[in-house]
Formats: sequence, C-alpha cells, structure tokens
Amino acid sequence: MSKNKQRNYSTMHAANNRIDAVTNHEDGTCTFMLDSLPDLACRTITVHGRKGALFSISIGHNGVAYQMLDAGQDLNLFTLWDDEI
Repeated sequence: MSKNKQRNYSTMHAANNRIDAVTNHEDGTCTFMLDSLPDLACRTITVHGRKGALFSISIGHNGVAYQMLDAGQDLNLFTLWDDEI
C-alpha cells in the first residue's frame, strides 16, 4: 500500500453545516452516508490530475451518474465496473 494516502477535500466553505458529511479514514478511503445528502440533491466527487479534472461521479437519492471528463479522455483513461455480491 502506498504511503502517500489521498485525502478528500470539500469544495464547501468551513461554515457549511455539511462540511463533515464525508469522512476520511486512516487507510485513505473516504465514506459518506446517503442520508447526509440534502433532499433532491446529489454529491459529486471529481478526480483531479495535473491536467485538470479526469473523472466525475455524482451520487443522489435517485441514482448514480459518472463520466470520464475531457482531461481523462486525453490521457486515454477508461472505466471498468463490476457488481459486488
């Protein structure tokens, strides 16, 4: 496991009452509970690299959407998915 653990940083200001809705864990993972989302809202998580935003995923009460962004496409990145049981 890499010693350089990534951290989640909110784009919201510290005065936002949902600033602690996402938890950073010691192993570098981040989690949140769906009930921390406001009604009719979604939480968007964007992966950034040196060339800009690479990938984005939005999670809401009505489902999930994700997309490879232009910088990710320029780097020939792609997504794989699998169902966990």
